[in-house]
Amino acid sequence: MPNRYPLPLILLHWLILPLMVGAFILGEVMEDLPRGDGRMSVMGWHILAGLSMAALLVPRLVIRLRGVPPLPAATSALELWLARLTHLGLYAVMLVLPATGLVSILAGKRTVSVLGLFDLPSLASLPWLHEAMEEIHEGAAKLFLLLLALHVVAALWHALIRRDGIFRRILP
Repeated sequence: MPNRYPLPLILLHWLILPLMVGAFILGEVMEDLPRGDGRMSVMGWHILAGLSMAALLVPRLVIRLRGVPPLPAATSALELWLARLTHLGLYAVMLVLPATGLVSILAGKRTVSVLGLFDLPSLASLPWLHEAMEEIHEGAAKLFLLLLALHVVAALWHALIRRDGIFRRILP
């Protein structure tokens, strides 16, 4: 079996996954709700999931930048390129989503309470910036879904078809 990822990276991978999927689902639910307390509650959970993911991303990036075990020598150049591109895309999305979400709120018209735990203030009402960040945020969320699907398909392909141990490297 190929070398395993470091345990902290494995744990962060499996902690960040439900936060990102949960934030995505909450964002979709939020879009369909009318303005009011229910929507603000869902938004609070969405923000909390996004900020939690962002906080966990910092140590994940530090560990990842220290290096990960190489893929097996039998990995084709195309597979290697696709794996790197997909991972780079996922990390980019993990950075862009919380950044654009936060800037969107800070450039909005009002303070947003996050489930009564803390408030995110409006630092400046800049509608053009608020709208631009929302658009980028929504586009990045769609890109996340596409990259996640590619990542899962590749993981299943390695686990069920190739049976090359690649998938086991990230299992807890």
